[in-house]
Amino acid sequence: MGKLIECFGKIAERPYHFKLTDTNVYTIEEVCYYVYNNIYIIQEEIFDKAFTIWLRNELGMEVVADKIDSMRNDRNNLKDIVVTICCSCDYYDEEQINELIGIMDSIANLSKWQKEKIKADNYCRFGSYEKAIEEYTKILGTDDMLNATEEDYGRIYHNMGTAFCGMGSFIKASDSFEHAYAKNRKEESLRSYFYALKLTGDKKLFDKGIKKFDVDLQILNNIMEDFARMDEDTRNSKGIRRIMKLEGIMKAGYVEEYYEKVDAYINQWKEEYRNEIHR
Repeated sequence: MGKLIECFGKIAERPYHFKLTDTNVYTIEEVCYYVYNNIYIIQEEIFDKAFTIWLRNELGMEVVADKIDSMRNDRNNLKDIVVTICCSCDYYDEEQINELIGIMDSIANLSKWQKEKIKADNYCRFGSYEKAIEEYTKILGTDDMLNATEEDYGRIYHNMGTAFCGMGSFIKASDSFEHAYAKNRKEESLRSYFYALKLTGDKKLFDKGIKKFDVDLQILNNIMEDFARMDEDTRNSKGIRRIMKLEGIMKAGYVEEYYEKVDAYINQWKEEYRNEIHR
C-alpha cells in the first residue's frame, strides 16, 4: 500500500480487494489505513457482504463483522461503520478518528449532486473514466442541479472533459471543455479546450476553435508553447522510450519477449501508481 504498517492482529492468507483503487489489504490495520486515507471515496457498498465474510473467515473478527452487517441495512450509518472499523484496533487514536468523523459530517451536509460529484471525481481519479462520465452525465440531468451556480456546472463539464481525455476521446473532451468555459470563463478550461483540439490532430478544427473564441494572441502563444513543451517532455519520457523499444521487439518477431515485457511494465506502473496515491 505504499507505506510500512505495523500490524498486531491476524494477517489474512487471502487479501480483501478494494476494486475502485485496485488495492489489496491483509490486516485490519491496513483496512483502517485505507479508510483514513481514502475517506472521500468511502461509501456503504464498499463494506458489503463480501467484506464482512472476509473479516470473519480471514481475520476471525466475528463481532465486528456482525456489527457491520446489522448497520449496513441502514443507509445513514456509514459513519458508524467507519468508526466501528477504526475502533477495532489501536492503529488510530481518538483525535484522528474524530477528524474522520468531522470530514464525514461535512460530506453528509453536501447536496445530493455534490456527493455524486465526489463519487464521479474519484472514478476519474482512479482511471474509471467511463463510470466517471456516466456519473457526470447523470448529475447534469438531475433536478438537484437547478440550484447550482454556473461555476458548479463549469466544474462538472471540465472534469468530464478530463475523463474523455483519459479515454482518448479528444473531440468529446473539447466539447466538454467548451461547455465548461462557457459556464465558468476560466482560462484553465479554455486551455484544456485547445489542448484537446490539438490532440485530435485536426488543424481545421483547431483553427475553427480559435475563431470561435477570438482568443487573445498572448494567451494563444502561451497555450501553444505549453503544449509544445509537454509534447516534447512526453516524447522524451521513460515510458514512451519503453513503448518504442517494445514496438521494435514486436517488429523483430520476438513475440514472447514482447508480452513478458508488457506484463512487467504494466505491473510496475500499477505499483508505482498505488504508492503515489497512498502518500
